[in-house]
Amino acid sequence: MIKRMVLFGICFVLLVGFFGNYSAVAVTSREEHDVELLWESAASITLGMSFSNGTITSTGTVTGKSGTTAISAIFVLARRNANGTFTEVDRWTAKNGNVAWLLTTSRTTRNQPAGTYRLSVTASVTRNGKVETVPGNHTMTFR
Repeated sequence: MIKRMVLFGICFVLLVGFFGNYSAVAVTSREEHDVELLWESAASITLGMSFSNGTITSTGTVTGKSGTTAISAIFVLARRNANGTFTEVDRWTAKNGNVAWLLTTSRTTRNQPAGTYRLSVTASVTRNGKVETVPGNHTMTFR
């Protein structure tokens, strides 16, 4: 069931992405990679960014496995400097709402120049009384 929901979400985001010139989505999931991720509690992390007229819209979803009771996360948006390092331009926290196994967030960051950006997340997923820290990131260049 979760696989179908994740697959539907990916298809939806990709279809929406075709209608905008500057959209990107990164999906990290144990089932979708040759390298098995060692996540006990999280089923997937989905990160996306879009850019329009100096405004970056960042989206993130963390999906927990069956038995998940809480998810909280710190999201960081950073811009790449000329020397290759990244400088933080925005940071926010999010918690799951009425659905214990699902965290979704969206954030708008204004007055940003075109360039390369990285959206990172560090999520804490509580499942069966055990807390697991799950990282993810996605980098995108906007022109």
